[in-house]
Order: sequence, then C-alpha cells, then structure tokens
Amino acid sequence: MTYALRQMVRAPAFSVVAVLTLALGIGATTSIFSVVNAVILRPLPYDEPDRLVSVWLDLTERDGPLREWFTPADFEDFRAEPGLFEELGGWGGWGPTLTGLGDPEVLVAGVVSAGMLEGVLRAEPVLGRAFLPEEDAPGGPDVVVLSHRFWRERFASDPEVLGRAVVLDERPYTVIGVMPEGFAPPFVSDAVLWRALRIDTGQCGRGCYTLRTVARLAPGVTLDMARARASGLAVRLAEAYPDTNAQVGAALFGLQEDLVRGAARSLWVLLGAVGLVLLIACSNVANLLLARGASREGEFAVRVAMGAAGGTIVRQLLVESIVLAGLGGLLGVALAAWGTDALVSIVPGGLPGLERVTLDGSVLAFAAGVTLATGVLFGTFPAWRASRAEIYSSVRGSAGGSLRGATLRSSLVVGQVALAMVLLVGAGLTLKSFERLSRADLGFAADGVLAVDVALPAERFALVEDRRAYYDELLTRLAALPGVTSVAATDSPPLANRDGDTSFRVEGAPTPEPTRVPVSWVRRVTPGYFEILRQRLVGGREFTAVDGAEAPRVVIVNEMLARRWLGYPERPVIGSRIAFGTTGEPDWRTVVGVVEDTRHFDLRDGTRPAAYVPFEQAPRTAMTLLVRTAGDPAALAGSARAAVSGIDPRLAASGIQPLAAYVHAASARDRFVARLLAVFSMLAVLLAAGGLYGVISYGVSLRRREMGIRLVLGARRGELGRLVVGNGLALTLAGIALGAGAALALTRVLGALLFEVTATDPATFFATALTLTAVALLASWLPTRRLCDAEPVSVLRAE
Repeated sequence: MTYALRQMVRAPAFSVVAVLTLALGIGATTSIFSVVNAVILRPLPYDEPDRLVSVWLDLTERDGPLREWFTPADFEDFRAEPGLFEELGGWGGWGPTLTGLGDPEVLVAGVVSAGMLEGVLRAEPVLGRAFLPEEDAPGGPDVVVLSHRFWRERFASDPEVLGRAVVLDERPYTVIGVMPEGFAPPFVSDAVLWRALRIDTGQCGRGCYTLRTVARLAPGVTLDMARARASGLAVRLAEAYPDTNAQVGAALFGLQEDLVRGAARSLWVLLGAVGLVLLIACSNVANLLLARGASREGEFAVRVAMGAAGGTIVRQLLVESIVLAGLGGLLGVALAAWGTDALVSIVPGGLPGLERVTLDGSVLAFAAGVTLATGVLFGTFPAWRASRAEIYSSVRGSAGGSLRGATLRSSLVVGQVALAMVLLVGAGLTLKSFERLSRADLGFAADGVLAVDVALPAERFALVEDRRAYYDELLTRLAALPGVTSVAATDSPPLANRDGDTSFRVEGAPTPEPTRVPVSWVRRVTPGYFEILRQRLVGGREFTAVDGAEAPRVVIVNEMLARRWLGYPERPVIGSRIAFGTTGEPDWRTVVGVVEDTRHFDLRDGTRPAAYVPFEQAPRTAMTLLVRTAGDPAALAGSARAAVSGIDPRLAASGIQPLAAYVHAASARDRFVARLLAVFSMLAVLLAAGGLYGVISYGVSLRRREMGIRLVLGARRGELGRLVVGNGLALTLAGIALGAGAALALTRVLGALLFEVTATDPATFFATALTLTAVALLASWLPTRRLCDAEPVSVLRAE
C-alpha cells in the first residue's frame, strides 16, 4: 500500500487524471443506482410488502385494457371470496376545500375503504384509530384520519385533536385518528388526510368502473395461486352476470411491480448506460496503466532478474490499481452525494420511493463493490502485461517491449469506441423520439391558456341551477380581466387524466352483444371550449348559448367515435342520435358536430372515442376554467384566484397553472431519459476520444526514431500524417463496426421508450458513425501535427 502511494506521488499527472476519470464514472453510476435502489429494488415500506398486490379487472377479451378499475359489486364479490385475500381495499382521490383554519384551501386528500390502512397496509395510527365498517357504509358518519404532517402543521401536534371537527367542503368531519410520521400510502402519497370510501353497490352495481384496489394476500397464498383463484372467480361471475361480466377477467400484479411499471425500463436503461460510461473510463485508465507499465519495464525486468516472482509484480500492480480505484471511489461518492440531489430534482414526479432516494448503506455497499471491481478490471491487463516483460530487452532499453503492448492498447480503444457507439445510438434514438413527441399533433393548442380548477361543495350546490349560476358568473368575471381574449370551462382538460367513460347506444343500430357495447369518454364543456383550444371542427357546429338546460339534448363527437360507431365519413353523422347508458328509456342526444381527435390521455396514446355535451345540460360541481390570454397566462393566476373567492369567499381555486404545464408533464419521462442519455453519450465520446488520442500519441512517441529516419530519407510529412491518422481511423472503424452490431442487439430494449422511431433507424446509426469518425480524425490529427511540425534532426537528436 505504501509503495503504491509512493508510485502515485512520483507520477502526479497520471494519478490525477486516473482518479478523476474513475471518480466521474463511479459517481455517475452511484447516483443512478441510488434512484434504482429506492424505486425498484428496495421493498415498499410496509409490513410484508411482498404480499401486497394490485388487483384489476382484465377487459382484454373485450378489446379493452388489461388494467381496468373495479365496479362496486365486483369489488364486494372479490373481497368476500374466502381464502383469496387477507384484506382487499379500495381507494380514490379527493380534493376537498378546507375552511375554518385560515384562508380557504383545496387539499390533496384520499378516500379509502375500511381495512385499507390497518388491514392492507398494516399502518397503525399513532393517535386514535382508522375507519370502522359502519363508517364506510353509505350514509355513515363524516370522519377523517389526519396525516402526521397535517396534524403537526394545522393542530400544533395537539394530543387532544381526536373528536375535533375539520370543515371540508362545508361539512364538519370528526377527527378519529392520526397516522404515524412518514406514512405515505402507495396511492395519493402526498395526501394530508383521508375519509371513508363508502362503497354503494346499489347506486352503481356492476355498471361503472370506479374503484382502484390494493390487496394483501391471504396467509400461504402465493401470487400465482391468487391469480388462479381470481380467474376462477371471474369465470363464475361471468356465468352469473353475463350481461355485465362476460369476458371480464382478473389481473393481479405485485404492488411494487405495478407501481413502477412505467418507469422501471427507463431507469434500467439509464443504469446500463452509465455502466457503459464506467467501462469506458476503466478502459482509459487501463490504457494509462499500460503506457506507464511500458515505461517501468526496466524496473520490472531488474526485479525479476533479482529473483522476484511474476506473481509478486502482478499483486503489486493490482494493489496500485485498487488504491487508484479507492481514491476514485471516495471522490466518486462525494460527487454522487451532490449528483443524487441534482438527479432527484429532475426525475419525473409520481415515482413511489422517490422520497427515499439517499446514499444509504446499500448504495454505499454498491459503490464499494463497483470501486473494487473497477480496480481489478482496469488493473488486470496491465499487471498481466508487466509480468510478461522480457528481461533482457527491457534492461537493454529496447522499445520492443513497449511495442508489444500496442495490440492490447489498440484493442481497448476499439472497445471504447464500440461502447461509445452503443451509447450514442441510444441517445440519438431517444433524442429523435423526444423531438418527434414534442412536435406531435396534439389536436389542441395549449400555449397562452391558463387552467384554473374549482370544486363546489356538493351539498350547497346540489341544485343544478346553482352550479350554472356560479360558473356563469365566474366565466363573466374571468372574461373581463385585462388581457383575456376568451374563456370556457370543462370537467376534463386535455392530459389531466380526469375523464370518465360510459356506454351508449346508437339510434337505429342493432342491439350489440354485451361484450361489444359502444363506450365513450364523456366531457362536459361550455360554449367557446373548442375555440380556446383551437380544436378544429370537421363538421357541423360548436355549442352555443342556445344549447341551454331546456333546449333539445345535443352532443359533439370526435372523429374516432364517428368512424367507429356512426359510419363516418361514408355516412352523414350530423343529425344522428346517441343515448348514454344501455338500460331504461333512452335520452337521445342529436349529434350537431364532429371535432378532430386529441391526445387527451397521453402524448403517445393517440385518441379514444369521445363525446362532448353542453355543461348547461349536465352541470358538474368540479370544473376547470380555461382562460386564453394575449400574454403570459401565469401572470393571471392571482387575478383568477381573486375572481373565484370574490364570488364566494368560502371557495378556493386550485391547480392554477398554464395548460402547457400539462403537456410538459406528459413528456417529462421522455425528456428525462433523453437528456441523461445525451449527457452520458457525450461523456462516452470524450472518454473514447481521450483514449484514442492517448494511444495515437503514445504510438507516435514510440516511433519517433522511425519517423525521423523516414523524414531524413525524404518521406513527405503528409505521408507520415496519413499513416498515423489511418491507424487511428482503422481502430475507430473497427470499433464502429463492433458497436453497431452491439447497438442493433441492445437498442431493442429502447423500443418501448421510443415514439415514431424504430430501434434500427438507419439515419441515427449513420449520424452516430459519422460523429465518431470525425472525433477520431481530430484525436488522431493532433499528435500527428506535432510530429509533422518537428524537424527531423531534432527528432533524431531526442532519440
């Protein structure tokens, strides 16, 4: 160890470059692993998390989704199935307006069934209790359980809080419990309080999919066993209720697997990418050690001549490598401590466990393992090479021993270029995918629009006339604000994930089979909605003031619904009629318009059948106001908030943000992956270029005598330059060929992350190869220029 440190001090430039190169690779790898560990590898923070599963209805046989929410009646049947679940819980989101504790404020809250907190998640309140079955029944008492943070901030951690009332949506809710500090459920993880779900099978039965579920498996039941039993139950329900449950299955997944399914592939790709950067860094250091070992061959030969065994030299050099790696690892962990915070700040939100990202013991153990493996990896080849030094040629100072390492150094450079090729192709594909995603036709224009969420208390605004009156007044006030050009409202703005779907029937069409009933997503909008979003009308008309509460029922459909169910464009759509629901007397609505499709749920999702109805004919309590402005929409946030409370001081606006923020959030994951892969690929190119430059420079230095003689004998400088550059270009082309093959195999992993780009996109491969070739020419030209600028006599004199 002491001797290794002395060797580092004797070559400070070499030591600094090697340590910094390793620190960069180890630090970046550790940072990415800290996120992978917290989100994917570390178990969820609940008792026996491996027994937690998410449960869905499977509608794939109906050409529907694999993961569909439960209906209330199906939920009760699955919960009552013996030997399947220890507890099945339902949950949903809630955004009540808090009053009585300062200014009105819209809270992030949740609704859960009885047994969810204590039974499914096994989280015991630190004060009081969770919900009882009778509190979860329709008409049960209004009670809430507080989060520890809400209790601390709003009630100053008062131990006498139990029994106190919290006014939510103008209803007093009695506090019955306080959850422990740090408790965050795997759904609505930032909720500050919870109320009972109150499942009502009589109201909706098996007719609507409204419940999301999490379950704890019964003791002794594995996931595969639970899947088999759930599938059997689904078959029995299909036989008992063919009109609603035919071809409806059940899908069970490990809860953690289900929560991270949208991000797991991205994180593994990033970890693999940064691992390639670390390999390139190791190759660079190995090349440095090979070059340095060549300069020490005389030392090694003398030691062998004096009786030192080859194994002794190998062990010494491996110790030196591990010491270098250790210093690089320590510095890398320091860089990771900073890099992890920076990384978390740009990771897309919504990932479970993101709040637990830290350099804990498992991450530090990973860093230590990577450091040790790195030291052995880059130290093995140089140590093996040094142990084979020819004693006499080394003692005599012959360059032959140094030249013998050229093949190994060249091979490492080829490997570096190949790895860089893989990374550059991956980055090029994701950047191209992100660019196309950013330019995708959304079907609407979000720029210049402010979105303002408002939720009216259901009891006080139980009458539809009161809802209409409030929103009419609010739209009038918003339209009068300076800079506002138009206003409208909807219950489901694009990319906000707030839609609800319902079945419908078409007048004159034959009665469909129960498994092929037409389904549409329904949105309530006010006049001017399509104009604000610049959503193009392809036929008919938009809603106007004449489409009021007492006017004939009307509907506007999107192109997909018109094509799939109304025969568009072969048959005329305007004037046809549809009715929502499949039972009872139909309430026919006349189609008065057809609008273009929009990417309403996801930027990649294309569209789904959608119907728009006038708000006046189906008023909701919760709406989003859309305000188009001539300037920056964010500048109107304060005025919009004042307009809401100005009509009724007990109400508060929430979610005030430019509509473009929804679009930005929808592309957050793609942006995150593309940016990091771009950074990693640039690092890979720089490291590969540095490795190529080092090999060419070292090769030129070994051949200076030969080059000097060639120049004295009349060789042209350009010929020598082409000889050296050609050598570098040959190494690069070999690496590009090897890397292209590897990229073709590995980039298929990116397939699910790409948008309108194939994993074998020829343009990306060609551009990547061209970029690496240009970098290689530059890296080869620099040492060649120094050689060609030197005088032949000075070259020979130096030798």
